[in-house]
Amino acid sequence: MYSKMSADDEREYADRIREARIARRRERAARRHAVRSGVRDFLLSIPAAVGVRLGG
Repeated sequence: MYSKMSADDEREYADRIREARIARRRERAARRHAVRSGVRDFLLSIPAAVGVRLGG
């Protein structure tokens, strides 16, 4: 019913899955970095006196 993959096909399939996982991990890390960078830039743009008033 199902054909058995050769050893080369299995390795290639495993490599593709591994590459896809690495790419997904890099994309998530880049997205997190962009969000944190945006938040950091926003917080640094607040003048110190305003930050003290907001913080209590």
